[in-house]
Amino acid sequence: MNLSVGTHQQTHRTTHRLGINAPADLVFSMLRDASHWTYLDGLTVYSERVSGDDAGHELRTSVVSNGSLSSSHCWRVFDPASHRAQFHQLDLEPPFRELGGDWEIRPADGLSVVTLNHEFEVDDEHLTERIRAIIEDYSRRELEALRISCERLSVLLQHHAPQTHPTPHLTAQSTPHPAAQEA
Repeated sequence: MNLSVGTHQQTHRTTHRLGINAPADLVFSMLRDASHWTYLDGLTVYSERVSGDDAGHELRTSVVSNGSLSSSHCWRVFDPASHRAQFHQLDLEPPFRELGGDWEIRPADGLSVVTLNHEFEVDDEHLTERIRAIIEDYSRRELEALRISCERLSVLLQHHAPQTHPTPHLTAQSTPHPAAQEA
């Protein structure tokens, strides 16, 4: 009699949420275009879109995580209408069997609420809590970096947007510029 012992792989999930004081379109575009991450997020030291287009593409990145440099290779798919992006890590190394997740940006109370979900499976369940702690730390740092970058860019865009206010008229109490008085 041949008995085989099956191993049940458990999918582990994490969810992180953060409000960002910037429009959802801006936050989504920051997530979509990884070419500038090395300048903005403080975590990424290298980022390159390897193949694909704006709807879905393969991305290679190197980040500082848990005090060391790590590289990743993932496939990302975007849904601009719902401000969602899915990612799936490629070329995983043990102990990972699967690693992926999604981003979602929703307007709420004048903010953009960003949700970052991860799902992962590992070969060795004893490593689950250590891996979860690494994902937790990185996710918090990544969301905070995204918040700072988006809020700064939002302020700059507002500051440099065309003014829609009418030009104020001079009143009797106003003092015109000296060059205007010579005319």
